[in-house]
Amino acid sequence: MDQPTYTDAERRSTLVVTRIIWLALIVGQVSFGSIVLYRAYTGQLDNQSQLEGQMLTIAVGVLIGAVGLGYFARNQSYKKHWHGNAVAPPGYFQGNLILLAALEGSSFTTLVFMMVSGQMFPMVLPAIASLAIQCANFPSAIPMQDTPPDFSTGSP
Repeated sequence: MDQPTYTDAERRSTLVVTRIIWLALIVGQVSFGSIVLYRAYTGQLDNQSQLEGQMLTIAVGVLIGAVGLGYFARNQSYKKHWHGNAVAPPGYFQGNLILLAALEGSSFTTLVFMMVSGQMFPMVLPAIASLAIQCANFPSAIPMQDTPPDFSTGSP
């Protein structure tokens, strides 16, 4: 079976779409988070639940699971779409979309728990961590670049 070849234009378009999705997800988290913070500081959030400790534990667990499963799924997608010395654009897009969606879900879960519990700190920490990890995973297209591994060049 022949491997499909991808042009630089296809790589660039995949990168642009991935970056647009990355930005939209971050803007959504920041927007929803600012609404939650606004409601908290205007006194519209009441302590409606006695389960703050359990909600924080669940939020941290969801964050750990989202990070672990997100990176695992992204790497599996990269491995499935590995051609030559690079990841094919469909695998790059799919892998990053899975990771970003998992981090988005973790952040929104935490923000909803903040609204339900009325607790701001330390409940906000898993959402901040999820957002920071998502920002650190800015789509760079490095996995799509066809570069030989360091050990094949023969340089120390």
